[in-house]
Amino acid sequence: MPSEPRVPAEPTLEELSAYLDHELDAATQARVAEHVAGCDECRARLDGLRETVTAIRAMPMETPPRTFTVPEQRRQAWRWAPAGWIGGAAVALLLIAVGIQNLHLPASSPTSSTTSGGLAQHNAFAPYGQVAPLDRSGQSVPSTVQRALSANSTTVVDPQNSSRSLAISTDATSYPASGVITVHVTTRGLSGAEASSVRVFLSRETAKGGYAVGLTPPSSASTYPFDWEASYSISQMRLPAPVAGSYSLQVTIDMSSHQSLTASLPLTITP
Repeated sequence: MPSEPRVPAEPTLEELSAYLDHELDAATQARVAEHVAGCDECRARLDGLRETVTAIRAMPMETPPRTFTVPEQRRQAWRWAPAGWIGGAAVALLLIAVGIQNLHLPASSPTSSTTSGGLAQHNAFAPYGQVAPLDRSGQSVPSTVQRALSANSTTVVDPQNSSRSLAISTDATSYPASGVITVHVTTRGLSGAEASSVRVFLSRETAKGGYAVGLTPPSSASTYPFDWEASYSISQMRLPAPVAGSYSLQVTIDMSSHQSLTASLPLTITP
């Protein structure tokens, strides 16, 4: 009798974290990638880790309210954590942040005030949360939208292999705050595991450090992850006021070579 196909073992949280930071040996990296490509639950866990790491790295350093001197022995230890540490500790930091947010503190407590550009302000607007695509099944795409998607586009090619590429496009360059953004993502020459590692963010740089909103790819689409299109409601993104301004649509895919392909398009949101 034919043997049953081998199912790669489910990776641990530590392995998923090390996989993000490309710290696994080649055999383990391949095993985790193969499992994630066919496991929705582990792919969701991996996406959660990516979003948490992005959130932590995007947090700005606050300007101290007064000048002070750091002793020499402490100054050497005051550095941003390396990428490997961030990947391993991201979940713990997220749990701490959620616990602090849920504390019932008196209104007069300084801890309950909103820190400009800090985590408290970000939690109030729920950035880094995933926005699901709109269900537009059965709706035809007008030819004007197809032409716009072709006109407003960019393509990034793997510098080590010109047959591997990532292309993104949108149906416009400017949208009203109540509008809908349609995104088209196409990959060429990538494996299923690589293409399914796609992360999509609508981000904005501000004087207070900026923020980003994740856009969930339509994993149920028949052509996902290699070639797909999705539409997202801007009002559902809960962007901090003022919403009008300049944004960047960023799409990133992790490759087996431990490099990433990142494509971005500038977008404008009007009142």
